[in-house]
Amino acid sequence: MGMLTKLFGGAEGCREAMRESYQKHVQLARAGQISFFDQSPHSLGLYGALGSRYRAWGRPINEAIIWSELTPFLLMKESDGIEALVEYVVFQERPNEARTGWLRDRINLSFRSHHEGSVIAATSIALMNGVAWSDLLEPAVLKLIEDEAG
Repeated sequence: MGMLTKLFGGAEGCREAMRESYQKHVQLARAGQISFFDQSPHSLGLYGALGSRYRAWGRPINEAIIWSELTPFLLMKESDGIEALVEYVVFQERPNEARTGWLRDRINLSFRSHHEGSVIAATSIALMNGVAWSDLLEPAVLKLIEDEAG
């Protein structure tokens, strides 16, 4: 698939580009060519794929915000986290073509299942910065996050 197709080829082009970017960043992490503290290759794959897409859009990259934006995807089983991140980017770029209900379910489940202090801190940073998935939070999950944040 060509670069223009990946960037502008509709929802399927976006999905394929994100999966390829994730795999490329995982391979780089496993080869020791990229690292960030003690992050796993999976975490670096998610970070690299989202950061690369944002660079392609011309968006500024803020490491702290991107890591906090990745919170729900990092809480998921790896295969779900990858596919949810892929769909999250489609949700941002082509909302009418995104599997929004599926994405909403995965994000809310990740927070219902994990709401300890470090997760709440990262989630609070993401919410303060208005990340796109904040619009997908169910009121009960948002209340759980707010209650845990104290």
